[in-house]
Amino acid sequence: MERSKLQQRLDVRIQMHIKEILDLLCIMIFPIKTSFSFVVCLLFFSLFSKAELVVKHYQRQFKLKFFGSLTNDQEVLFSGEGNTYLTAVNQCSEFCRRDRRCIGMELCKISEDRIRCRVCCKTKREEEGIPLNNTDKCRYMAMDEEPKVNIAVNKPATLSSIYNPDYQQASNAADNVTVCPTGLSTAHSKSEFRPWIKIDLLDIYDLNSVVIYNRQDDFGKRLHDLQINTGINETENTCGYYEGPAETGERIVVYCTSGARGSYVLLTILTPPEETDILAVCEVQIFVNN
Repeated sequence: MERSKLQQRLDVRIQMHIKEILDLLCIMIFPIKTSFSFVVCLLFFSLFSKAELVVKHYQRQFKLKFFGSLTNDQEVLFSGEGNTYLTAVNQCSEFCRRDRRCIGMELCKISEDRIRCRVCCKTKREEEGIPLNNTDKCRYMAMDEEPKVNIAVNKPATLSSIYNPDYQQASNAADNVTVCPTGLSTAHSKSEFRPWIKIDLLDIYDLNSVVIYNRQDDFGKRLHDLQINTGINETENTCGYYEGPAETGERIVVYCTSGARGSYVLLTILTPPEETDILAVCEVQIFVNN
């Protein structure tokens, strides 16, 4: 028994030394102006420290998506620095473990003993990639998407008001049809102060993201300042916020903050005092991890 414990301690120390050597190797080859060196670094790094990265730090996995970096117009959720690649990665991965809005990580070698990590983004259009800066000192890794399930299909939906009760019912936003050639196939409110649509999930879920298909005929810019909440009974939690204004036919993806747990999803346009708005959406998809 004592020998087994001693062997375990030796194994742990050996693994730590191997990781220290690999970390040093990564730092050494990172400035080299080849994409290949960075890929090799990541591959070896993940092989020898998979347990630590996936279980202790990540609990969600990153994958190398493309080479490039974030531009200044991307919203950064968290930024950290370390004197080695490993310490910088661990800082950002700890943030991503707690916050599901994290969809990517940028790593940059600022100087010989300064590595910066940045995490993005609060919202983005999935059709658009992360913009590139042409630099050999930065690399971007995207979150490896987990399987997700749309739980909004055919769930009960309610609008604050209905513009045309014969056609523009709230159920249009949860019928699993993402193509709305005319406004009659949308869920459409009247012009009012802070219009809303609520989808009852019929159970309590931990939400991953909400995807909104905007109307496709015209007036897409009417969708703006959209607050997305979830809740249980009278206690509401924030999923996210979309500033807009949206474009006609746009597909909007909002990644929920951690703690977005509830039995319904409520989308509300935050109309300024003494003004009115119209809420019209083609489809609302609500995703949870499978």
